[in-house]
Amino acid sequence: MVHAWANPARLTLAQSHYSDCTLCEHQCHANRHTSTSHPCKAGVIPRVFRHRIEYGEESELIPSHLFYLSGCDLRCVFCIAGINAFDPQRGRELTGEFFNEAVNWGIERGARNIQWVGGEPTIHIPGILNVMSKCPNLPPVVWKSDFYFTPEALDLLDGAVDTYVADFKFGNDDCARKLAGIDRYVEVITRNLRQTSSRARLIVRHLLLPGHEECCYGPIVKWMAENLPQTPFSIRDGYLPSWRARSLPQLNRPLEIDAGPRARQMAQEANLELIT
Repeated sequence: MVHAWANPARLTLAQSHYSDCTLCEHQCHANRHTSTSHPCKAGVIPRVFRHRIEYGEESELIPSHLFYLSGCDLRCVFCIAGINAFDPQRGRELTGEFFNEAVNWGIERGARNIQWVGGEPTIHIPGILNVMSKCPNLPPVVWKSDFYFTPEALDLLDGAVDTYVADFKFGNDDCARKLAGIDRYVEVITRNLRQTSSRARLIVRHLLLPGHEECCYGPIVKWMAENLPQTPFSIRDGYLPSWRARSLPQLNRPLEIDAGPRARQMAQEANLELIT
């Protein structure tokens, strides 16, 4: 099967980012053939540190075959994947042979789709497009992302992704800077959410963080209600301290027992399209 989006010009353009990378909003222009000093430290070989069928995603997606890629453009202190997310040398090389075998394995076990996760898949767009372009039995594609990508990255994915799952992590730039090490967060994420919503199925997901209801969750609900009220909104209330969150008193504790119900009530009062 020849995929309409997999034309040589697009694949070549994607590969050009290995020499001058502007896939994420760090806009570092790294030559990834020769350097690892850029924020994500990724080279030109995507690696998968785990792939498996999962049932804990949104109900419309499961069972979903998740491919976890190592390397990330953010440095979230509460990252559940920890060092696997931040070290792009973790895992096995993403080759066409491995991917095709894994896809068939997932299909045999009832997976409804494949889902690219991380780390962050955006920094690996060239390699991902390459293996998907050669996959004869490619299922529907889900792209789970921190959404800190550039318009150029979104254009490369146009038509290749069926559903985007956006992690809307922070409701303000201060928390994004302190907890993930990035700038201009709200500007970048909201721009990308608007652009993506007109191109493909979009699900916006938010992980509730202890102590961040007013500064993060509230502003996110307000923005969604004003800009994307009909976009499916998924509230994740399973936070537990991970990675370096244990060093921060505010994050070194589970959520309050009523945090999830309280968050859902707030979203319902804002007339958001809640999904589970």
